[in-house]
Amino acid sequence: MPIKTQTRLTEEERAERRARDREYAQLAVEQLRSSNGWQQWLRTRASFHTYSFGNQLLIAMQHPTAERVAGFHAWLKLGYCVRKGETGIRIWAPCPPTRKQLEAWKANGSKPEERPRTFFKLSAVFAQDQVAELPPPAMPAPIDCPLRELEGDELVEALPRLIELAAQIGSGVTLAPIRGGARGYYEPGSKRIVIEGGMSANQQVATLCHELAHALVRAERQDVDPVLDYSSEELIVESVAFTCVRSLGIDADPKSIPYLASWAERTDLNVIEQAAGLIDRLARRIETTLHEEHL
Repeated sequence: MPIKTQTRLTEEERAERRARDREYAQLAVEQLRSSNGWQQWLRTRASFHTYSFGNQLLIAMQHPTAERVAGFHAWLKLGYCVRKGETGIRIWAPCPPTRKQLEAWKANGSKPEERPRTFFKLSAVFAQDQVAELPPPAMPAPIDCPLRELEGDELVEALPRLIELAAQIGSGVTLAPIRGGARGYYEPGSKRIVIEGGMSANQQVATLCHELAHALVRAERQDVDPVLDYSSEELIVESVAFTCVRSLGIDADPKSIPYLASWAERTDLNVIEQAAGLIDRLARRIETTLHEEHL
């Protein structure tokens, strides 16, 4: 029986594939220009906050209802089968060096500059609503995430962690009554964050995520970050808070985001991508604190 060999692409074919991949990724960024596309990305990001920014965009573009994805064989191991006729979601998957490649590299002197590198390729995965449970004796693993009410107190342990994060960037947090109905505010001059102390723990966490985003915008600004006016900064912090709180299983209120996302509809695409990248970076900073342990 003849041995199957993988067809090697010519340099021209590789260039064509790279061009197609870049165009595909650009289409995903284009989705951020609309209010609907912006919200789709934020909802997707909440479920896939550990994924790369690029993969978040690709999932949001292709399958905005996705809350969990896995490859065909990975779903089988979990007790599910991809339904017939479903189309895969293409995301970037790492392809590390094979054992044979590493052994050959070691045999040739293990020079650091010659070590085989990990590369990435677009691979198909499927979402939780594209699969069905396998019949017995399979025992499908649970895939639904529990939801929490904003009025609850399940996230009380997250408060001291977020307060510590604020301290790390030079901001103090005060829990106290606030007049006028506001839930919280940030004072740029003193770097002080004030949160309404009479709210539930979950509400305090949600509000603190918002005010922390205001503080982080100033404390950790980078040269690549876009210049923000009042409206665009509100878009950034609302988006950060929304995706962080949803990542904890709370269906946060997105009512301010559709109005603010109109900014994206009249802004240069490069600036939009920079703003989305800033949201992803700031949200990861907060999420690292929130998800240090299972709450």
